[in-house]
Amino acid sequence: MGPASGDGELTRQFYQLRHGALAWNGDSQAKGHARQAMTVLSHAASEGLDPDRYRVFFEGDDIAANDASLSKAVLAYMRDLAIGRSDLKALDADVELPRRTSDFAAILDQALHQDRLEAMLADLAPHQEDYVALKAALSTASARGKGNADIIAANMERWRWLPARLEPDRITVNAADAQLEMWLGGNLVLTSRVIVGKPSSPTPILRAEGAGITINPPWNVPHSIAAKEILPKLKRNPAWLAKNDMILLNGPAGDPQGLHVDWRAIRAGTFPYSIRQYPGPHNPLGQIKLELPNRFDVYLHDTSGKKDFEKPARHLSHGCVRVEKILPLATYALGGDISAMQTITQAADRADTATVPLHKKLPVYFLYWTAISGRDGSLEFHPDVYGRDQRLIAAMHAKPLQIASNYPACAKG
Repeated sequence: MGPASGDGELTRQFYQLRHGALAWNGDSQAKGHARQAMTVLSHAASEGLDPDRYRVFFEGDDIAANDASLSKAVLAYMRDLAIGRSDLKALDADVELPRRTSDFAAILDQALHQDRLEAMLADLAPHQEDYVALKAALSTASARGKGNADIIAANMERWRWLPARLEPDRITVNAADAQLEMWLGGNLVLTSRVIVGKPSSPTPILRAEGAGITINPPWNVPHSIAAKEILPKLKRNPAWLAKNDMILLNGPAGDPQGLHVDWRAIRAGTFPYSIRQYPGPHNPLGQIKLELPNRFDVYLHDTSGKKDFEKPARHLSHGCVRVEKILPLATYALGGDISAMQTITQAADRADTATVPLHKKLPVYFLYWTAISGRDGSLEFHPDVYGRDQRLIAAMHAKPLQIASNYPACAKG
């Protein structure tokens, strides 16, 4: 198998920094580094990585080619361990996390010069407690031959897609178990049940930034919902919009509720209207919405259907996240004091739509953890409701064609 073809550029950068000098052959220190590197690569499975990706192919007595082959494998391992595999991250189109990169060629060259290769390689993996717990659980599962090793490895891979350090003030939503956490100053201040996307409309994996709190928000109905769900109701009852406090933003002049539109003549594929629902008891956004600008148009909000929070399986929405404890969440987001809560409740009582900007943007992560560390230190597993594990595990085990080493011509003894 071996490293992917894109690793050739990293290898060229590495030898350019070294002015073509070999890295793993020569004096006793270089040979010692080579042994250390081979040992680390052989234990890649302990980090949930496939050791075959980092297999070194030696070509007889060609010292330069062999040196380049080991460099290529080490650099691929460094990148995969630190920021994850880009091909795996791209499996699902609804994954949008901050792009991470690092100068791995320079990091490796410096580590060799400073004789700290092992320490550098060990430091690349995520340091979050949950990742460390997953790594320990992977070791135990592998030793006992249990069948959860692939699920654990898939979750470890997703951890590598995240920033090296999560912000001390943040909201995280785990779509797998429909739970929310809010952290302030690095401390967990709020947990809440949530309702997330159903399997046919999954909540994405995403980082967005909360910009404000909207009280009594109107609901701009997504076009897909309007065409697939509301249009059939209008064909049966042309007064359905009026009955549900909805209007057509771009409807016929003098007919904002479409009472005189020939709905039976309109097809879902060519639905021409934009629909808005006024704030009120029928509005699915409830009274509070956390504004989160993002291309998926998902956000955190209240709901008029609060009984759904009592259900054990809460994958019921079109992708957005309904929050059971939305008032405490919004209060914390606005500062966490009594005045913040009063601002929200007083605005809600007036029934007018109002948006209160946050003093600073609040990071919100929509994530997908099917294996997480429980409060007692044990590992909890959750169903793969969106099939993300299934797709990720299959791709992790796929064996691409072996790529030649393509060692840089500048490498020399």
